[in-house]
Amino acid sequence: MSLFAISLSAQTSEYKVFYFSGNPKIVDKKVETNLVRDSYISTKSTLKVPAGSYVVLTNKNDVPMGINNPGTYSVTDLNKIYEDVGNSNLTQEFFNYIANNMIQNSQKERKSGGVYRAVGDIIRDPFDDAMVIENYVVLNWANPKQKKLYLKIYDEESGEPIIDNFATTDSAFIVKFDEKIYQKGRKYSWIVSPTAGDPDSGTILRTFTFADDAWKSEYQKEVDEINKTQNEYMRKIKLIRLSLDKNIYPILELY
Repeated sequence: MSLFAISLSAQTSEYKVFYFSGNPKIVDKKVETNLVRDSYISTKSTLKVPAGSYVVLTNKNDVPMGINNPGTYSVTDLNKIYEDVGNSNLTQEFFNYIANNMIQNSQKERKSGGVYRAVGDIIRDPFDDAMVIENYVVLNWANPKQKKLYLKIYDEESGEPIIDNFATTDSAFIVKFDEKIYQKGRKYSWIVSPTAGDPDSGTILRTFTFADDAWKSEYQKEVDEINKTQNEYMRKIKLIRLSLDKNIYPILELY
């Protein structure tokens, strides 16, 4: 090994960035840079976690650690955190804590986007740009007083209505895949509103896609690779990260 390689190795800690949400930073010599997935934290830098952010690190034993308390963390601080929780044992309770935080923080990021502001608080699930791997998807919205609302589903590309002003007093609607109506791999937009007719110009609708065979095949290859992970909890967390990355809906039913 060259002297240069030894020097680089000495500057790299055992901690790797597995997942993050929000806007955490790496600070090195007062210069802030964005986190990069699967990159190691330098022993000379610090991890800055602002309010509303969440970071999951892994150590040399592939043990994950979630950090959501705002603050700046040196490698020494990270060592202490790992010592406090146990450096090699990941319990079901702790796995649930990390997994739930990953999912909840991902949902917070989605809700802070323009789509949620555009359609208002009435729309609940699924989140925007959802990739549906089943042959159905349940659309949910708030309607506690059972008012008459109008559901509209459009072909995103052509703008043609698939379901046009379906009147309902319910708060959910099951969209079942029918090859005569829908096409896998094609994006569909939807909205529920108190009035009939097309949405006002500029309204942003949520979208979903029924995954096609090619997408499912590539996804399955990644799942098969993750399933080689020996640590059961780490395997599940990797699957959750993959699901969040690919906008798979629903997330929780996968595990």
